[in-house]
Amino acid sequence: MPASIKVPESRYNVDAVRRAIAQMRDDLCAPLRLADLARTASFSPFHFHRVFRATTGETPARFLAALRMAKARRLLMRSRSSVAMISSAVGYTSVGTFTTQFRRLVGLPPERFRHLARRLDGLLIGGRSPGYRPAGRWGPAGAGLIIGEFRPLEPDAGPVRWGTADADYPVWQLPFALGPGGYQVRILHLEQQWPAGSALIDDEPGSYRIGMTRLSVVEPFRIPVLIRPPMRVPDPTDRPVLSAEPVRLLADALHAEAPARHNLRLA
Repeated sequence: MPASIKVPESRYNVDAVRRAIAQMRDDLCAPLRLADLARTASFSPFHFHRVFRATTGETPARFLAALRMAKARRLLMRSRSSVAMISSAVGYTSVGTFTTQFRRLVGLPPERFRHLARRLDGLLIGGRSPGYRPAGRWGPAGAGLIIGEFRPLEPDAGPVRWGTADADYPVWQLPFALGPGGYQVRILHLEQQWPAGSALIDDEPGSYRIGMTRLSVVEPFRIPVLIRPPMRVPDPTDRPVLSAEPVRLLADALHAEAPARHNLRLA
């Protein structure tokens, strides 16, 4: 099952998974075992593992690793702590292991991500701020900015790709050709007037909404059209956004002189 696909579960199961995720967040340094998390959810380890993956699209171990890396990203941007100190703060005893894992999940070494993320300092989504030119506004007040993730459903069908779009338009006519096949699309709607790092780095409530849909491409040389799905507030069971690519796209967009309207720009 692709990691980004969620299987609907009962409310009881979802609440149990949320309790386990809350335990993970309470102490990211703890060497949490599957049995510990299953006990929190009041399930057997086998049943808990199945329910957790069906609900989140990830195994408990991978979800915990993602939470640790999400915190590491915040510490890299918001603190002066060394990589070694951050590694220890998120539960790693080896800096080398932490750095390897960070690079695999985020796409950049820790210090390079720190440099990239700090390009967002002082910038607002769709607002006037240091380094932001008024010509770069998107749509009317309150429109904000869209960042889309295109993840192939089939393993090894191609890389995960990201792009930005004007939040003022409900339909995207994508100016590129995707390979044939199915794609899981996750959309992040970054709200107007929030600091640029609030959604992608700090995961602050209210700073963004999300939407999930699928896109099927049959003829790769035709420009696909994507209708934007309903948006909702994030849930604790949503996997964290770890890739450095949307951070780069956002930084480039906010520093640009005049971002193109209607466009979805792929990396």
